[in-house]
Amino acid sequence: MRTRKSIPLLLGLLLTLSGCGLVGGDRGPRPLTPMPSQVPTGPEYATADDVIAAMAKGGFDCKVTVRNDYPHGSNATCEVQHRGTTVVNEISVLSTARFSRDEVGDSISTGRRAYRHTIVAAGNWFIWVRPGVYAYDMAAALPGSVVLEPLVDK
Repeated sequence: MRTRKSIPLLLGLLLTLSGCGLVGGDRGPRPLTPMPSQVPTGPEYATADDVIAAMAKGGFDCKVTVRNDYPHGSNATCEVQHRGTTVVNEISVLSTARFSRDEVGDSISTGRRAYRHTIVAAGNWFIWVRPGVYAYDMAAALPGSVVLEPLVDK
């Protein structure tokens, strides 16, 4: 009689522990998605403001609406008036002292795959350009960068 009651209890406990990762071992973090091979290793920028300055040299005066500085990078959102449209650029710069190229690539992959972002990238930085059709114009202002179209799972 005692065995009949303990088996469901034991199965429930095993299911609970396996859901918490306590049974079956630690699988560790998922592998990083490498930086796409067509993304050049440079130019590298220290801050999002440096990317904005480079955009200005390339002909786009990007008005900053949001700016964040962190110990290991920075990001900013800026807007450009281009061809009668407000183009929003969300810029991320990651410190090469802290983040590997593949960690930058993993961030880019998440945006392209999960959120269908069109990205301009090079070195240690990337920009989500909205609307994405203007990404090629933004890339033209940033020598050495490439445009990465959204990734769509089939």
